[in-house]
Amino acid sequence: PSPSPSACSGPAAYAPIYALQAAYDELFERPWRFPAHLQLLHTLALEERERRQDLADQTPLLPGRSALLAARKVVYAIVGRGNPRIQVCVTRFSCAQDFLERSAREGRRAMETGRRPSERRKGAARNGLALQGPDGLLLYPL
Repeated sequence: PSPSPSACSGPAAYAPIYALQAAYDELFERPWRFPAHLQLLHTLALEERERRQDLADQTPLLPGRSALLAARKVVYAIVGRGNPRIQVCVTRFSCAQDFLERSAREGRRAMETGRRPSERRKGAARNGLALQGPDGLLLYPL
């Protein structure tokens, strides 16, 4: 049986986003638990935020502030935890909203066409990391 509409719209439906937010916060608290490519991204992003602070307040991107859900008009990275692939995205909404919309849009396209991407288009953004779903990914506001 398929889940009821309320099961897809309630708090359980947001569990993957809350897990992504928890992983982002944990990267600040325990960076050694993450692979080297994520530690490097984290270090570079923190350095860049210091440089940008005078131009735009960077505090909404700090841990414990629900950055993936609350920060708007951001550039963010979708990063594979197990590999160094990265997809950079720009949104005027929150990272979480953009990621969910991007995943749904790309999943719908894949189902409509019923085809796998060709070798030539494999690296295209439309065939990017968002298609993998939240497991094994990290969203990181840059």
